[in-house]
Amino acid sequence: MSELLSESLLRKILFERSWDAVILFNSQGILESNEAAAAMLRMPDTESLVGRQPDEFLCDYQTEGSSLREKRLRIEALLRQKENHRFDWLCRRADGDEFACEISLTSVKLSSGEGFVGVFRELTERTIERAKLHRVQSRLNHALNGGNVGLWDWDLGTDEVFYSDQWHRQLGEVPGTLSQYVDWESRVHLDDLPGAIQRVQDLFASPRIEYESSFRMRHASGEFRWILARGKVYRDTAGQPTRLLGVHLDVTDQKQHEQRLSKELHLSEVMLQTLESTLKITSLEELCTTVCKQARRLLGAEIAGIDLCHSLNQKLEVHGRSYSSKYQDAMPSEAVPSTAPEQWKRPQAASPVPDDIASCELFRNLDHEGVLLTPQQLQTHPLGAALVQRTPHRPGLRGLLACALYDGDERTLGAIWLSDKEEADFDPGDQAVFRQLAYVVSILIVRLHAEQELRDQKELLDESNEELEQFAYVASHDLQQPLRAISNYAEFIEEDFGEVLGDEGRRFLRLQVAAAKRMKKLIDDLLQYSRVSRDEAFFSEVDFQEVVEEAIRRLEVAIAETGAVIRCEALPVVRGIESRLCQLMQNLIGNAIKYKAADRNPVITISATEQSEHWLFTVEDNGVGIDAKFYTEVFQVFRRLHDGGNIEGTGIGLALCKRIVQRHGGGIWVQAAAQEGSQFCFQILK
Repeated sequence: MSELLSESLLRKILFERSWDAVILFNSQGILESNEAAAAMLRMPDTESLVGRQPDEFLCDYQTEGSSLREKRLRIEALLRQKENHRFDWLCRRADGDEFACEISLTSVKLSSGEGFVGVFRELTERTIERAKLHRVQSRLNHALNGGNVGLWDWDLGTDEVFYSDQWHRQLGEVPGTLSQYVDWESRVHLDDLPGAIQRVQDLFASPRIEYESSFRMRHASGEFRWILARGKVYRDTAGQPTRLLGVHLDVTDQKQHEQRLSKELHLSEVMLQTLESTLKITSLEELCTTVCKQARRLLGAEIAGIDLCHSLNQKLEVHGRSYSSKYQDAMPSEAVPSTAPEQWKRPQAASPVPDDIASCELFRNLDHEGVLLTPQQLQTHPLGAALVQRTPHRPGLRGLLACALYDGDERTLGAIWLSDKEEADFDPGDQAVFRQLAYVVSILIVRLHAEQELRDQKELLDESNEELEQFAYVASHDLQQPLRAISNYAEFIEEDFGEVLGDEGRRFLRLQVAAAKRMKKLIDDLLQYSRVSRDEAFFSEVDFQEVVEEAIRRLEVAIAETGAVIRCEALPVVRGIESRLCQLMQNLIGNAIKYKAADRNPVITISATEQSEHWLFTVEDNGVGIDAKFYTEVFQVFRRLHDGGNIEGTGIGLALCKRIVQRHGGGIWVQAAAQEGSQFCFQILK
């Protein structure tokens, strides 16, 4: 019994008097500790440690760079072996101060279950610094790996190079397998190698220390990756380079993005040039030739074509669908580069338009997205087979990109296609640009067709107008002689047989003469109207002030009879036909006098305003005015809005004014005056 007490006392003495910190703990926390433990952890006393978890006094990082969790898992695995174990820990005192200690850890059996006894011995500052260095290295490795940064260190004396694990991974290599300068040089793209070596040599030959270079390096998979190298050269006391240290950044994604942006910019510029070059195109043949040339330039293909459906002014019904057939006169253009072999350069720049129903069905099966065929698909797809059959002089075509052409009503116009590209396939960017081009071509085809229809209609209208004018001129001229005869005979009868006829007979003769004069006035106006467009007089400088004065002189009698007041502001000099301009102003002023209000004298104001390309003239009156619904009709031939009363007229005067103004490059219209009456406005080109 005494021996047992002595042993217990001895253990207590060793526990309490030990210079080393001793802690007894289990899963619930610290059960007991000695004074040395409280002092080491800078706790007030041993009681303050009871119930605390040992982890509270351990650092998150450990001496070898591992985390606390990683190290604890390894230690727990060792303790399961029921043996004593010794290892180093980084600990933290209650005040936050860090320190290193050696720990001896033993598993013990307690009445409450399994426990552990830990003996802690504080180590030197060197251990702490080593742990901090491990921590920095660990963080650096995480940063390099996370940022895909490869580290390299080239010893220029031995030509050996340290390549980090991430450097190896960038190129798909097994870490630790490469260590020589030639390992770098042999992987640089042959096109980039001379420049890369030259930049290093330039660095060594200059006083600079900073190094930067970009080049492509071959990946283990065979592809090439873009690498940005940055580093610093170190020199000896004589200034000679001894070491080059730096990093590799994989910038492949960035480079590819830059290349895509550059390509898109180039494609946009070419697309803009294509649009500009088509603005003045007037024929489908010219459009096809221009677009095919630009398409080859735009996307790098060697053959480009446009096929259009059906013949002019026909309609085909295919399986219940109506096909527009208005573009046969445009041949599908196939442009071959000047570098092509002579046997590829055919005299004709096009092959016949497929005008059969099957071809149109073939185009209809395309959609706005288009179709992309590989060299293998060319032989089996209907479009590809048709192209191969039509181009026997081009063996081994390397792909086809085709897109349908539609009008605004989604009717098939044909197709635009490219083939024989430098590379086997067209990339998605090419396809997107090609779809845009097809859309633009569709719009241009519809525009050209509409313009052609407009020209055709204009030609028919001009021809019809010319025939009508010729008829009016001839008819009016031929009517003059019999009309003069009627008028003259009536006057002769009145003079010679007036007394015999009596008052009633003479009244009938006077009515006949008046009717003949009105008919002559109508014929004269028709002649004037028809002569305006046939007028071959030359344009000259005309003082519009003098034009108005001449018109006023011609209307002196009417002005005097009505008491009309004419106000004329300063008027410009214009280019025109003086006689026609006098006729224009005489008609406008005469109408203002003729259609005066019953309760006031006519007041007519004439003015002019300068515009960018025209002079704008206004003739404003205070007369009876014109209903707004007749503003357009008043310029039609024989259209009279004031048929009642004693106002004479043929209904040709304003129509003649319109034709004279159009002859001078302008337009004419009427609107309500500011106060009352009407305001006639017309333009004359400067």
